[in-house]
Amino acid sequence: MHTYDSPEGRANVAAIESKLAQLDGVFVQFCSREGYTFSPLKVELWPRRRVWQRREIDRCMDLTMEIGVQQVLDHGFDPNLRWSLFASGSLHPHRDPNVRILSRAIFQHVPFSDLASVLPNGLERGLEILKSMTEAEIIAHGERLQP
Repeated sequence: MHTYDSPEGRANVAAIESKLAQLDGVFVQFCSREGYTFSPLKVELWPRRRVWQRREIDRCMDLTMEIGVQQVLDHGFDPNLRWSLFASGSLHPHRDPNVRILSRAIFQHVPFSDLASVLPNGLERGLEILKSMTEAEIIAHGERLQP
């Protein structure tokens, strides 16, 4: 079992990040066309990608791995590694002090080997989901963040 501080653990995380970076052009193209911002995120051990837009409703789409931290550290990149894309909307805290996030799956369980062909249409479907989210829907159905 590798730890994040081990050379093997860091190399395995870096291998996933390197493969994920190959898809950055798809995100950049979408963002330039739709007025979103691209964020190649690595939250702690978790390489992922986000596109977001902050307006009356904060809208974002997150591409995340479906794997546990220890699996990332021990095994690194695998073309069969599963990914999911989610669309989320929230209101600014000054509009709703009980911050709620409404999240919808765009796709789930897609192996990395298929992401390049699935991602462009997924981003377009996600955009339609985000455009249809309303303040009332977020308040009524959004999951409340715990303080």
